[in-house]
Amino acid sequence: MTNPPWNLLADHAFPELAGAVRSAVPKIVERWVTGVRQTLPSADELTFSQVRDHIPNVLEQLAFALQSDGPRQTEQLIAITAEHGVTRFDQTFSLAELMIEYTLLRVTLFQEVAKELARQLLPQEIDALTVGLDIAARRAVLAYVEHQSRELRVATEAQSKYLSFLSHDLRGGLNGVFLMIEVLKRELATEPRLAETVEDLDVMRRSLLETVGTMDRFLHAERFRKGKVQVRPATVNLRNMLMEAAAHFSYQAKEKSIKATVDAPADCTVVSDRELLTLIFQNVISNALKYTDRGGEVAITARGQPNGCLVSVRDTGPGIAPEKLNELFAPFARGETYGQPGVGLGLSIARQAAEYLQAKLWAESRPGEGSTFFLEVPGEIEVKSSK
Repeated sequence: MTNPPWNLLADHAFPELAGAVRSAVPKIVERWVTGVRQTLPSADELTFSQVRDHIPNVLEQLAFALQSDGPRQTEQLIAITAEHGVTRFDQTFSLAELMIEYTLLRVTLFQEVAKELARQLLPQEIDALTVGLDIAARRAVLAYVEHQSRELRVATEAQSKYLSFLSHDLRGGLNGVFLMIEVLKRELATEPRLAETVEDLDVMRRSLLETVGTMDRFLHAERFRKGKVQVRPATVNLRNMLMEAAAHFSYQAKEKSIKATVDAPADCTVVSDRELLTLIFQNVISNALKYTDRGGEVAITARGQPNGCLVSVRDTGPGIAPEKLNELFAPFARGETYGQPGVGLGLSIARQAAEYLQAKLWAESRPGEGSTFFLEVPGEIEVKSSK
């Protein structure tokens, strides 16, 4: 595949232009450094000591490419400009700042070369300089992005290993702590003078449950991020599933004296994925219980529709401001927390799970009037192995 701009630089020689570039290098570098200092004041001395010494090499290689009528010198220009992009990434420059540097270099180069030639640049000379700088800028940007991608892959792999540790080693240890807490509670419950100690054990248990819940949410988020989620359709009775989900949080509801009710017809069934539906219900019900005040109510209902079922979870909490509803399902997004712990992943995970099930999850709320989360589940989903 031919590339006309590349051919202009690789197949044509511009000896006079190459000589002007070489002669102008000191002035170009001096003006370029001044321009970068003024435009990017965050650039430090380390930046200039590394890149300032590199720019003359780029300009020298550009001169070689202009002087030659073969592709080898142009290929070497591509190779040498990668260093600029990698250096800027390591110095936490943004991609936009890198492009600003090349814009400043372009303007300075054209002006100083014209001074050296003591005349205006010819159209073909302008094209040749433009092609050379475009090649340099594209390679620097590509090197920046490639280096960034490698760093992200390393960071992601490290995160995956950490999450794997949470899933197995740490989780197993915490389960042992749960058992010990229950044993201690039973042994101390018969001693009235140790009532406060039993309450402290309950507080400890709640803290551990919150920790385990946060770990689970991170693990689920990682699964969705990697696309390692398979949908396994089966006939699911939503009434039974909602009863199980409510029972899962009975301890949490009892502690806050919250009345949690389930109202669903016995024949409310769909063909869907049981695990993903459970994940949605647990996150939504947990969220409702968390934000419902002591003595409040959480009402869980399900109703059949022509093409599936509509499940709703209504709480009597403080409600959600209208401007917060749109971002409610974004990762790590949290509305007014009202002092409640969390990282803002639960509802994001629930929304992603709903998308896998071709279901629709949304919320309606008014401040001071509680919130209602709706899940519209299709009667039967199309089988998909991954998102």
